[in-house]
Order: sequence, then structure tokens, then C-alpha cells
Amino acid sequence: MALFSTLMIVGVHEYLYRKNYYNTAAKLYLRNVQISLLGKMNTSYNEVDFASNSQPTPEGVPHKTYLISRTRCAREYFLLIMVMSRPYNFKRRSAIRITWAGGHSEELWKTVFLVGQGGGDTAQDQRLVAEEEMHGDLIRGAQREHYRNLTLKTQVGLEWASKYCNFQFLVKSDDDVFVDPHAMINHLKKPDTPKTNLYTGCCYYKGTPFRRGKYAVSWEEYNKTRYPAFCAGPAYVLSRDLVPKLVNLFNNVKNPLPLEDVYIGTLIEKIDGVDVVLHPGFRTLQHGRCIYLSDTLAYHLVTTEGCMIQLFNLAMKEREEKQKQH
Repeated sequence: MALFSTLMIVGVHEYLYRKNYYNTAAKLYLRNVQISLLGKMNTSYNEVDFASNSQPTPEGVPHKTYLISRTRCAREYFLLIMVMSRPYNFKRRSAIRITWAGGHSEELWKTVFLVGQGGGDTAQDQRLVAEEEMHGDLIRGAQREHYRNLTLKTQVGLEWASKYCNFQFLVKSDDDVFVDPHAMINHLKKPDTPKTNLYTGCCYYKGTPFRRGKYAVSWEEYNKTRYPAFCAGPAYVLSRDLVPKLVNLFNNVKNPLPLEDVYIGTLIEKIDGVDVVLHPGFRTLQHGRCIYLSDTLAYHLVTTEGCMIQLFNLAMKEREEKQKQH
């Protein structure tokens, strides 16, 4: 209860501080930061159509994807967590920051948020720029934010991780996912957990493509009747050695699949020696219930900030009890 109260106080203080900061600083930073983000790109983000996969051509920047950010990790981390987040999901990012993203003494992991370009709401864009200046944990891409652009966003994140951060394992997650970094690190440090060629999560084998609906792909986009094995997009793990290998394969796919998790599966299939490993610790909350199960590594469909805090508190309580037993 004390931990919950502390987190809520921290959250309130952060909100009040950000509210004042956004009103006073955002306008001052907006122009300079946007220029810094976009650099000398020949194609502005407003000109990048969500259905187009043509790459922007920034001068003097050897990026293969829509990656804008050049921020480097200050040190090496055991675990890098990249969270896919829509530009204006401020509350979700805040809830993650005050719970599992950091604020720990061990400094074994780092959490960043992958964010595309918004819809042109000036006030929201100013707030986003101020958030970036305040926290320094946003990795930006020039692609427009859209569900069919999640593959492009994943490419952005993997290229950034490959070029600008040193780590041993990477977790790609969404902002409606609760990740337990302590449990994740404990699992990855086990002697029987592979340290290379590791690709694990809630995985599917011999999935059938949908030709209609939200997850539809056309025959032109994918002309086979079965998908390769892949791990579901809400959360999966890659060992460090696989990240640059995946980035190197980006050139081999002219029009990447719009389903980013299946897309990663198609690339993994091209890399020798990689098994797609199903792990029971990657779970999905059912029917909106915020219930924590022991030994969870990642929970999907955490739709409220309160549930994120509740799951974090329960995970911390479990961890403390285990430590007392030892």
C-alpha cells in the first residue's frame, strides 16, 4: 500500500510539473527541437504517406529506415526495452515511467518509447516535444503514425538499437503491456536460456493469413497460405546478435508486410539456427480483468494506468516475498 501511495504521489508531482513545463517551455523548444529531429531531410514527415514505403533521404545520415533520432545509450545495459507508443498516449507512457520503466538502483535495463509523427495537432505536438526534452526517452521516426505503419516503426526501433545502444537482450513491447524487467532478467540469466539466436514470446506456428479485416494482407503482400512461425507483437525478446542481422535483411524486402510481428517472423526464417520459442510467461489479460499471475514476464491488454500500477505492485510484492524466503 505504501508503494502504491508513493507511486501515486510521484505521478501527481510529475503531472503538475509537466503541466507547468508544457505551458512555459513547449513553445520555446518546439521550433529548435523539430528542426533537430528532422535535420536536413529532403522529405518532411507530412509528406510521408502512411501507405508508402519509400524511404526519406536525409543528407549525410546513413539510416536505412525512417529513423530520425541519434540519441546514444550512455552505458551498456543487460536489457533494452523498446515500447511502441502512439504520439499522444502521454498517460500510458507516464504510467510506465513511474512503474517498471526505471527508477531502480541496479540499472540493468533501459526503457525507450518508439514514436512516429502525429496528426498535426499543434498543442499536442508541443506537448510531445516538451515530453521529449524532459525525459529523453523517445526514439522518433519520420513515418506517420498509423496501424499499417507498425512494421516501419519496428524497423526504426531495431535500427536505432543496433546502431546506438549496447545491450545483451532486447524486448519489443507495446504501451498496453506490463513488462516485469526483474522477472525477465532472471529468466534470461538462467543457464538454460540461450544467450544467442534467442527469439521468444507468445508465439504462433503455421498461422493462416487473413484476407479481410484489420489484420488482412493481400495476395500481393503475401502469396503463401501459411505464415512462418512468429512471436506476437505485443511483447517478444531478441538476443543482441539477432538485431543487426534483422536490420541487414531490411533491404531484401521492398514492401514489408504491414503486420510487424509476422514480418519479423519472415526475417527470422532467413537466419540459420534460430528457433521460435514459446514461453508461458507472456500472457494476455482476459475480459478486462486486472489479475496478476505468478512468474509473469509480460502482460498484454493493460488498458488503464491503474491496472499498470496494480500489476507492478503485485509483481514487486511477489519479488519481495521470494527474497525473504532466500
